[in-house]
Parts: sequence; C-alpha cells; structure tokens
Amino acid sequence: MCRLLFFCSLQKYRKIKKKGCWDCTLIIFMYFCIVILSHHKAMKTVFRLILSCIALAGGMLQAQAPLSLPNGSFEQWTTHPGYNVNVLFMSLPVYDTFFTPTGWDYLSYPVNQTTTFMGMNININTNVPLVKSTPETGTVPDGNSAVRLQTIKLEDIIDPTILSLAGDALDSSMTERIIPSILSTGELDIDAFMPLITDLMSGSGNILSMLPTLLAMDVNEYVTGGLALNGFRPARITGSYKYHSAVGGDNGAIIMIGTHYNATTHKREIVGGGINLALTDTAAYTSFETEYASLGSLLPGYAGSSPDSLVVLLLSSAGNNMQQGSYLCLDNLMLWPAPDTCAAVEGLSLWNRTVDVFPEMVLEWQGSNQTSLWQVEYGPQGFIHGDGTTVEINQTHFNIFELENNGTLSPNTWYDFYVRSVCDDGIYGEWDSVHYRTFCASVEDLTSHGDGNNLQLNADNLIEGYSISWTDNTDTRRWSVHYGIYSSEMPDSWGTYVETDTTYFEFPPLEPGKTYTVEVSALCGDDNYGDIMSINFTTRSNAGMDNPQNPSMPTIYPNPANGQCTVAFPDNQPTEITLYSSDGRTIQSVTTDGAPVVLHLPQAGIYILHTTSDTGTATCKIISR
Repeated sequence: MCRLLFFCSLQKYRKIKKKGCWDCTLIIFMYFCIVILSHHKAMKTVFRLILSCIALAGGMLQAQAPLSLPNGSFEQWTTHPGYNVNVLFMSLPVYDTFFTPTGWDYLSYPVNQTTTFMGMNININTNVPLVKSTPETGTVPDGNSAVRLQTIKLEDIIDPTILSLAGDALDSSMTERIIPSILSTGELDIDAFMPLITDLMSGSGNILSMLPTLLAMDVNEYVTGGLALNGFRPARITGSYKYHSAVGGDNGAIIMIGTHYNATTHKREIVGGGINLALTDTAAYTSFETEYASLGSLLPGYAGSSPDSLVVLLLSSAGNNMQQGSYLCLDNLMLWPAPDTCAAVEGLSLWNRTVDVFPEMVLEWQGSNQTSLWQVEYGPQGFIHGDGTTVEINQTHFNIFELENNGTLSPNTWYDFYVRSVCDDGIYGEWDSVHYRTFCASVEDLTSHGDGNNLQLNADNLIEGYSISWTDNTDTRRWSVHYGIYSSEMPDSWGTYVETDTTYFEFPPLEPGKTYTVEVSALCGDDNYGDIMSINFTTRSNAGMDNPQNPSMPTIYPNPANGQCTVAFPDNQPTEITLYSSDGRTIQSVTTDGAPVVLHLPQAGIYILHTTSDTGTATCKIISR
C-alpha cells in the first residue's frame, strides 16, 4: 500500500515538475503525508467496537482506590526539539519546538521512504507530530493549569519555507485538511490508527459484522504500552473540560481501549473500552464522565477478561465539521475502579415526627456497616446533580424542618432530596431520592376591625360590622378562618370553619359584649397548611347603639355595587356623609343639601357609610364587587 501511494505521489511530482518548480521534490513529502493519513482502513473495526463500550462493567470486588492518570492535572510539561525533513541532501525544519504534558505520549506520523526517480535516489525521512498542545491557565478548576488541545492543519506544522518552495503547485485541499490534536497514554501506530478516527467521525459501521475480524486481530499491530493496571479494574474516567467549536457541529472525545495479553494465543486482545463524544461547546469548565465496559458484559457468550493495560486517548475534535481553531481543554483526570462497592442507602422515606407538640419533617434511611458517612444533595424539583446544595452527615436522618424554619427552603414548593453513602477512598454508593413539598407559609399582620362608626345593631340585637384582614406574600390562594366565642376548652367541634379566597373576612352578626377567638391559616392542598395564627377581640355592648329602624337611614342603590352607587336621604334633608374603608380609613367626606349623592368606590371590598342629619345618625354597609 505504501509503495502504491508513493507511486501516486510521483505521478503528481511529474505534473508539477513540468511547471518548473526548482525544488519540487519537497512536494512529495507533503502529498505523501496527506494521502497516507486518509487511506488506511485496516482497523475500522476497532473503533466501531469502542463506540459501543458505554455500559458499566459487572462483577463484585473489594473497593479499590481511584487511580491517577499520568499528570492528570497537567502541571508538568516536557519540551520537544521539533523535527526535520530530509529530501535529497537537504535537511529542513518541519516542526518548531513544542510542549506536551509530562507522562503523555504524542502521536506522530512516520515517513521514511527511499526510491529512485530519474536516476536520483530520493529519501523522505521524518516524523510529523500530530499534536498542538499548550498550557491552559484561565479558570482552571484543579491546580494552576490544564491542557489545551487544538485542531491543526498540515501547514501549521510544516515549515513555511517548504510551503513557499511548493508554491501554487500544491492542491489547497491537502494543506487545509484538519487533523485533531491527539494525546495518549500509550503508543499507537498512526498509519493504522488515523483512518479509524476518520471512521469515528463518520459514525458508520455495524459492530456485529466486525466482531469476527476484531476478535482475530493482534492489537500489537497498532497499539503498545498504555497505563499498567496491575489488577485495577477500570469503571470510568472523570474530569473537567471546556470545548470551543470553531463553526459548531464538532466536539472533543475521550476514548479508552482496554487490552489484555493472551498467553495461549500470544496476542494482545481488546477486552473492553469506552468513548465519550459528548464534549460539546461550553464556555466554562464542566464535569464529564466516560464509562468503561468489558466485552464480556456486552457480548453474550464472550468470556472476557480484565484489562492489564489501558490506553487513554484525548482528541481535540471528533465530528464531521472539524475546523481549524476548535480546541479542547482538559483537567483533573481520574480513573475510578469497577464496580463501586459502596452500598446504596435503603428505606429512604419522609417522617413527620413530633417534638414538643410541634411536627418536624425528617428524612430517614438505613445505612450499612460499610460506611458511617452519607451525602445529601437537595434543590428545587428537577435540579441537576452538582447544582444543588450538598452536605455530608454522620447520621441516618436529615432534618428538613430546620431548613424550612430558618428560611432556607421556600414555602409551598416541591424539592428533590438525594442521599448516597460515602465510603473510603472517595467511593460513593448509588443515589436514592424522595420528593417533598414544603409547608404553607404563615399569614402575617392578622388584624380585627370594628368600631362605633361601622357597627350597627340588627333586628335580632346582633352586632354587624366586624371583620378581620391579613397579609400573605406567597402564592397561596386560599385560607381557612375558624372563629367562635372564646372558650378555655375549645374542642374540635368548637366554632365555625369558613374558607375564603381573599385576605379579609367579614363576620356575620355577632353577639354583643362577647370575646371572640379567630384562627387563620393558609391552605395549600393535600392536607398541607401553614401555621395557625390567632387573634381575640370583644364586641361592643348593644347599649346606645342605633336601631336598624332608624328614620335617618339613607337608601343605597345598587348595593352590592359595581364601582359606584347612589345614596338618597329621607325627606331630602341636608346631610353630612363620610365613606370609610373596612379598616377605618376615610375615603370620601361631603355635605349635601339633601339631593342624592353618587359615591365612587375605588376598588372591590366592603365600605362603611356614616350619615348625620337633623333626624339623627346612621351607619350602613356598602359592598363593591
């Protein structure tokens, strides 16, 4: 294949040479590199398998501590001197000095071919590094720096002198080809591997049809080294990332390839892997997780084995729309064991316990002998993990009432509460959750209203004109009013219950000279109500109060009114009139010569009208809807 590709390059050379380029042999190197990066298909099956490896591995082991990847916070960097290309008898620079994170391999494409052309021996000998990484120092979540991997063009890494020698003879599509910058914990044969990246970006392939080829393949043909696991069983990689797509549509990638040496076949086999292509545009660092799965957990009848080596690949771009300028920043990489053996909590429930007569809502669960520490995360219903409030406690209950009482939780609101176990070495159990709606808020400013200007005695010698009002700044839309003559016993059957949808209540006629007790609470539905607020008031004695048959009583129409009403006076006598609100504020005061008066009522509610004339005084009620 290499010889065939090189022959094609030479045909391109013949066409260019006719144009008179004085050193066009350099173009062979350029064209060869581009073509070789795009025509190998031998290993497509491998990457298609890795695309499917996204489930957690099964089995049970003792809990293991997380395994740090080499320089996972990217604080140490190694300087590389760059490369030259040797064409004929000349050595020209290909890549300037560059940096890579210490402990990570950078991929390079080897070119070392010699042939005879027109009687001359031509040798092209170089490595093309496929990496463009720099330290990232802004808003790094862990430590002082992260790694920034940026997509590259070949013209980014080929010396400008070579490009200028080639001139216009080069096909622009070759130099504009975008290649993701790649870091790895193992060494890869890029000659075999690069086409797999292209296949990965295209998203094509059927994994079942590739299994026979995959299982017969010797992985040593294209991958060596990697992270030595020494009995560690990987479950997932976590870390933080931010990604910038130059035009949108592409993204970064985290890839794991688990391998195991088979002593029977003397071949290294793929035994599992994982891939995360969901590292899309984000302006700030965001947590990610890439899960590892064994082939045994994915393929029925496949025995599988634990990996003894893990290759981790970091790709700056993996999408159909790769563009120069896209980049991936990574930090705080950590490899976690499989499985997480921290036991899950059991019996998570809400308990309304009573302390000193008052109910307190408590979250409870059952622990295990593996842990004495638990993590609780809570927030408004539907919140995303990590965005809530997290606390760690050493007891198997959590007092929600305290959060309500100190104002941490909003009243009459649904919340999600999640609980999980915390074991040694940073291992966590599975989350369990409950939903809870907080109590209604208590009403405020409960006040009684009633004085000599808005009271009258009816024919049954009962007093009319008493009312109460309150404030409620929550979303509550219904309230309960419980009232009756004060009693020291006050059994459940005592008094009268009324529900209202306004923040005031006018009492029906009450007995004179009695002390009444009133209780008001908010109603939020489903037996959810606020604290009861109470008030006492004493009605006036009926002595000296106006009789309802008072000849000075005016006529009001319409009543109930709709924003305004007309008041007519007995015998058209001159009269002083005063209109009060239900809480005693003066709304209007006027003296009339006896002609009817039109009153404007500013809003819906209850108003009290007081009149004075030569025949006496009168007090009456006006209702505006």
